[in-house]
Amino acid sequence: MKLQPRLLADLAQLTTALDSSAVDLAQLVDRLSSDIDAAVSAVVSITLTMMVDGERFEVSAATANSDDLVVVSSLRLTLTEPRGTGAEKVLLIRSSTAGALVDFAADVSYSLGLTGDSAVLDGHLSGTGDSTSIESAVRTLAAVSEMNRAIGVIIAGGRSAAEARAELHRLAAQSGAPTIEVARRILRDARGWFPPPGP
Repeated sequence: MKLQPRLLADLAQLTTALDSSAVDLAQLVDRLSSDIDAAVSAVVSITLTMMVDGERFEVSAATANSDDLVVVSSLRLTLTEPRGTGAEKVLLIRSSTAGALVDFAADVSYSLGLTGDSAVLDGHLSGTGDSTSIESAVRTLAAVSEMNRAIGVIIAGGRSAAEARAELHRLAAQSGAPTIEVARRILRDARGWFPPPGP
C-alpha cells in the first residue's frame, strides 16, 4: 500500500507543527499500513478519522488499484482516548476478501481491550457502521486552516476561542451555508478591514 503524495505532504506539515524530533507521522502511518497489509489479505484501504475540537480529520491510504476492487469485508475500530479527553478516533479497514478481517478483529480487540461496539465487522454491508457520514464531514488540512484563521479573526474582535468557534458555527447554521464558506467570507471581509501592509 503506497501513501499518496498529498497525504505525505500533509503529514510532513503536521510533523513540522508538532516540533518534535521523536515523531515522524509519515513513518508511523507507513508502518501502520505495512503491518495491516501483512496481517490482512487483499486490503483495499485504511482510513483513520479523528474528531478534534468539533472538526473531523482523516488520514487515508489505498492500494493502487483500489478503484477496481469490490469491498466485501470491513472492520471499523472505535479507539477511545485513555485520558478521557473525548477525542473520537475511528480506524476503518476495507478488504476485497470475505472474512479477511475476522481473526485480525479478534486479535486487535484482545490486544487493545476493546469491548462492546468498539469493533464492528462488515458494518458497511448492512448499512451500519459505515463511514459515509464521517467522510462527508471530513475537512482537508487547508480547509481546517482557513476555518482556524476565521476563528482568529473573530477572537480579534474580543471573543474567547470557544466563543469564536461557536459563533462561526452559529453563522453557518443561520445562513444555511457550509462552515468553510462562512469562514472564507469572514477572511475576505477581514482583508478589507486589515489590508496587508504595502512594500
